Amino acid sequence: MIESITAWVKSIIFVVLFASFLELLLPNNSMQRFIRVILGLFIMLAILNPVINVLENKLSTDQIPALAQTSSTLSDAEILSASTHVVGKRDQLARELYARDLSKQIRATVLAIDGVANAKVTVVIADDTPSGSKSMGKISTVIVYVEPGFTADERKIAKVAIGSKAVETPKESGKLSPAVIDKVKRVVTELYQIKLSQVEVKQIK
Repeated sequence: MIESITAWVKSIIFVVLFASFLELLLPNNSMQRFIRVILGLFIMLAILNPVINVLENKLSTDQIPALAQTSSTLSDAEILSASTHVVGKRDQLARELYARDLSKQIRATVLAIDGVANAKVTVVIADDTPSGSKSMGKISTVIVYVEPGFTADERKIAKVAIGSKAVETPKESGKLSPAVIDKVKRVVTELYQIKLSQVEVKQIK
C-alpha cells in the first residue's frame, strides 16, 4: 500500500516538473494559455489515476458478479463437467430430431407397400456413440406398426347388381400376413442398410 502511494506521489511530481519545464520553453503568446490547459489536464489525470483504477476494478466485479464468481469458485473439473453436460444435451436433441425425420421417411416408404393401409414408425437411435464420430446417428431399432390393407391378389371383386349399376365390394382385410411383414422388413433393411434383426413389424390393434 505504501509503495503504491509513493509511486503515485512520484508520478504527480514528475508530471508537475515536466509541465513547469515545458512552460518555460513556451513563447509568450496566445498558445501559452492553451498549452497550460492541456498540462493541467495531464496533472489532474495523474492525481485521479488511482481513483479511476479503483472504480474500474469495482465496476468489473459488481457488474458481472457471475463471471467473477465462476472464475473464483469453479474448478477445472467442474467446468469440464458442465461443458460435457451441454454437449450431451446437444447430441440428445440432434438424435431426437434425426429419429423424428427418419420415422417420417420410413412411414412414407412403408405406406407405398402393397397390403399396407396405414403405418406408424418408431426409430431408436444408438446413444452410446461418441460425439462427432462417423457412427453417430446409427440406427439401433426400427419398429413399424402396420394396419393391414388389401393386396392386389386379395382384391376380389363381388359384383352386386343394383338396378342397372354394379357396385364393387372388396373383401375385408384381416390379420397382418407374413408376406407383408417380410416385404416391410426387406424394404426397410435394403433402403437404410440395417439388419433384419433391427426391424420389428407389428400390427396396429
